[in-house]
Amino acid sequence: MGHSNRLEINQELRDAVNTIKTAILQSQYRAARSVNREQLSLYYSIGKYVSINSREGKWGTGVIEAISLTLQKELPGLRGFSPSSIKNMRQFYEQWNILTIRQPIAGELQNTEDETSINSSQLLDLNRQPSAGDLELNDFFDLGFTLHMEILAKTKTLEERVFYIHQSAIMH
Repeated sequence: MGHSNRLEINQELRDAVNTIKTAILQSQYRAARSVNREQLSLYYSIGKYVSINSREGKWGTGVIEAISLTLQKELPGLRGFSPSSIKNMRQFYEQWNILTIRQPIAGELQNTEDETSINSSQLLDLNRQPSAGDLELNDFFDLGFTLHMEILAKTKTLEERVFYIHQSAIMH
């Protein structure tokens, strides 16, 4: 095999590896974004459920702690559902609820007399523009829950939150 043939094969191999590597990395990135969006949606739905029941006096003190303990017993190895985490989910919902004023979607969190269910399929109504016109939903969903909570803790206004979400997404 001549020297130029080996160079062509090596270049073809590099091109093939780069093409496949790019496809893998893009797929991994999309999967991570999808997982993050689902997690934020779940936390938002749980936050809404906890907010409705704890703020309207349906639950007494200690219920969030009891829920956390019971969840951890029934789902061994479950992480991220300590009482403080559940309260953070409630805060996450309460702070962002201003952007999601709309009719409930069928199958979402429902309270009925005989059954309560949580469906985390929706976080924000993706078919309407948020009140803060500058908020990019991709920026919102690209940030992890911990970073969202840091932004909420350090900001007072919606405009500040939108600004820091955008800045964090750019650096992310």
